Amino acid sequence: MRITAVLKSSLMLALALPLFGCGEPTREDYRDEAAETYCDRADECGNIGDGQDYETVSDCVIDQTDLFNEAWPADECGNGRINETQFDSCVDRLEVVACDGNFFDQLSALDECRAGNVCTN
Repeated sequence: MRITAVLKSSLMLALALPLFGCGEPTREDYRDEAAETYCDRADECGNIGDGQDYETVSDCVIDQTDLFNEAWPADECGNGRINETQFDSCVDRLEVVACDGNFFDQLSALDECRAGNVCTN
């Protein structure tokens, strides 16, 4: 009797786990992580505030989220088609460009983070 109750509880838990967000990250999860990483790093480096491109981290996140939403369209990057290794390289490059921002770093970030690099077919 006790074993049956434990098995039922285990089965219920296993069936409920997907409802709690377990599983593969979505395109939106990656988009949000890239935007937040860029903006948090820009803030750490003093590139957000009065006289900067963004006055607040929130302004930065909104803008960067829109940029990544356009850069990684759902038809190219949805349904688990983001390559995690390439995404990590993109994020590494974003952390550099968020602080330095020189022309060559920006070009490198654009290349590293383009859909053709980050998204798989």
